[in-house]
Amino acid sequence: MSASRCLRLLLPSLLLATTAAWAALPPAIPSSAGAPAEAGAAPAPASDAPTTDAGGLTTLAPVVVTGIQPGPGLWQVRRHGNTLWIVATLSPLPKRIDWEPRELDALVARADRVLTPPRFEIDAEIGFFGRLRLVPSALRARNNPEDRRLAEILPPELYARWEVQKAKYLGRDRSIERRRPFIAAYELTEAAYRELDLRRDNIVWKRVERQARRHQREIVPVSVQLKLEDPREALREFERSGLDDIACLEATLARLENDTRNMVLRANAWAVGDLAALRELPFESELRACALALLGSESLKKRGFAELPRRSVEEWVRVAEESLARHATTVAVADFQLLTNDDGLLAALRARGYEIIEPGTDATASPTDGPAPPLESAE
Repeated sequence: MSASRCLRLLLPSLLLATTAAWAALPPAIPSSAGAPAEAGAAPAPASDAPTTDAGGLTTLAPVVVTGIQPGPGLWQVRRHGNTLWIVATLSPLPKRIDWEPRELDALVARADRVLTPPRFEIDAEIGFFGRLRLVPSALRARNNPEDRRLAEILPPELYARWEVQKAKYLGRDRSIERRRPFIAAYELTEAAYRELDLRRDNIVWKRVERQARRHQREIVPVSVQLKLEDPREALREFERSGLDDIACLEATLARLENDTRNMVLRANAWAVGDLAALRELPFESELRACALALLGSESLKKRGFAELPRRSVEEWVRVAEESLARHATTVAVADFQLLTNDDGLLAALRARGYEIIEPGTDATASPTDGPAPPLESAE
């Protein structure tokens, strides 16, 4: 891992942000995890290998879709004639699709405002050279305390599973053996995504933001801020502290052992706009275990990091309500799980009495109602 990437992961100014390792932080971060599975317990057999049914027919692993795809439909939240249109993101997505959401492009072009995805912003006030001075601390903090190897800190059964997935996706990389489990988990996942022809970057927001800027629409940041008075000391404490992140690596291994087939199916379902298939393929993101490990760190907890997920959801709901009260057409982008979970964004708005209309539901409004932009504006 490069120094710059390590700094992005460990420097609090970007830790847990959507541009770092934990881009898809789950919507509800409980105060404590449920009872963990026995450390190192072997999971069910992997489901991404070819299988043969009783009739002798072989089912191959799914292929990632490519080419021009429509992407998902739009949720509508309504009140008093005003509409908030929400497009859901998913991670990972197919790497080689050419997403052509012309209806969404037309909607953004005439929207009164566009809401960014929920995010965190950390004010460390250290400047460029201050960040450079933090690089050595960040590089040290990525490794286990006392430079211990993963073989020394993982239960034997779990380390054996790690070796299998490491050989599959990372080859003979020796340096990763000294990384903290959550760093090792991130690097392993990145390598797996490359192998599976998937990517985790948010192509939805990139498209929406580009269209909004092209048509000079108001872009409203939905973010919460945390002021960090002592970034250098925070990194030092993080470097010295024990971090209960073995569960993060274990959850990552379980995802790669059992869920790569469904991971591809989910990405395909998003690309072709199959909401029913997305709902039939639920999963427990490994990022929940990883986020709990990081947010459980004393050096971050005492500085207010544990409150950021809750605060970001509350801020999104606040801005969404303000937009619905004042504007006829608003467009927003949100993670699929964050949007649709029982304790997610739509549930919060529904509880406040807003009308929720799912994609594909007959409704009077259409994304293309109102003046459309010239055809050449759609990329």
